[in-house]
Amino acid sequence: MTTLAGLAGCAFDFGFDGTRYRCGAGGACPPGQACVGGFCEAASDAPAVDAPLDDAGPTDAPVDGPVDGMVTSTACGTLDLLRDDFGTAGDGPFFNPFNAANVTLVETGGRLVIDLAPGADGYGGYESFYLYDFHGGAFVTEVVEHAADNTILEVRNHLGNKAQLVEQNGTISASLYSVPSPGVLISRAWNPSEVFWRIREEGGDMIWETSANRQTWNLLHRRALPFDVTHVQGIVAAGGTVSTLSRSSFEQVNPDPTTIPYCPAGQLVDDFATAGLYPRWYAYQNAGCTLMETGGNLVMTYQTGSTSAFCGLNSAHLYDFSGSDGLTIDASTFPSAANFVTYLEASVPGTGGRTRAEMALDGSTIHMRIMVNDALVVGSQLTIDRVMHRWWRLRGAGSTVIWETAPDGSTWAERFRGTAPFPLAPLDLGLGAGRYGTLSSPVTITLPGINAS
Repeated sequence: MTTLAGLAGCAFDFGFDGTRYRCGAGGACPPGQACVGGFCEAASDAPAVDAPLDDAGPTDAPVDGPVDGMVTSTACGTLDLLRDDFGTAGDGPFFNPFNAANVTLVETGGRLVIDLAPGADGYGGYESFYLYDFHGGAFVTEVVEHAADNTILEVRNHLGNKAQLVEQNGTISASLYSVPSPGVLISRAWNPSEVFWRIREEGGDMIWETSANRQTWNLLHRRALPFDVTHVQGIVAAGGTVSTLSRSSFEQVNPDPTTIPYCPAGQLVDDFATAGLYPRWYAYQNAGCTLMETGGNLVMTYQTGSTSAFCGLNSAHLYDFSGSDGLTIDASTFPSAANFVTYLEASVPGTGGRTRAEMALDGSTIHMRIMVNDALVVGSQLTIDRVMHRWWRLRGAGSTVIWETAPDGSTWAERFRGTAPFPLAPLDLGLGAGRYGTLSSPVTITLPGINAS
């Protein structure tokens, strides 16, 4: 269950019962869920990751604690990159929809339209699937219709801490929830000409603003950052309790051009020494395989069987793959087993991993290929040499993808290169393995890190 909070210190909670998210690239799902039949479902063996209730008080989620996979750059990968003019119907690939039973969502006429029918207190909207850095960033929307109860712009971090701009009954408020002393920070009468809303970070401060024209901004509130903003989602939503049909609609999010780039793929570094894969990764696992961090390694274990079973990771942030060291990994424990594949990949968001560049060991053959909708565009292969091919590197240079191997993690030999028919930024980065046929004996893969020395 996830919560969006409203005004005057009240908690406006909505559940995701009955809501189904489509799986992301490689079967990626939000934490606490697993990909089942193409949709994200609650995983019974996954730890709960729900945000604390908005009125939980001093026991709310920790603030500014150390996390696994800090993205420290303030010049790339910011929330400004979450952009949608709602001109193409459908929530993907950058947003996930959520809605209560009495709330409907539709993109039409270049708007995200949220209709609230009379019924129980309920909410609906879009939240970003991927995470972004909020340092030096902003989240902007244009609100063209307002529901009878709450219309909401929200920035939420990986711990469930959230900052909101909310209009309710002619009052606009800056609020914080799931933090110590949660509630409304300031509120005033809302001017209907203030159709542009913005929450941004500058110089260690969080700033709530409104505007009639995106040129002159009216300060609602400014204060020191109340929580860690290294890994955040952007959310637009509406909800509450209404007596008649009520509507909110959003024209666009982050409409202004930005020169901020996605972070280089080489910044995705993990030595698997710190417990917790999220917020660096979304993990997925099917019945028949397990995935866990232990002893400074990522360990994937596969049982014998004849049905497909895959485990792996997909990046929670998006990256620029066009000009960096890409993805480097020690492949020494990748098995040469029949009906078993281990892979490193960079895929286009929203394609479910079907459009990708990948390096994969299938049996004793290393496949180096570019796929579009699971159809081969260009590729090559070689028989694995356990000494010369111990280390793998998959990287980009402009529109070119390059496959390399090394015996020692430093003496690289190019094995293949090909031109990608899709942009190499932004891409979803991932690794994984699984059986796709009968596996005659158990398999264990131990990975000491990715892009880690």
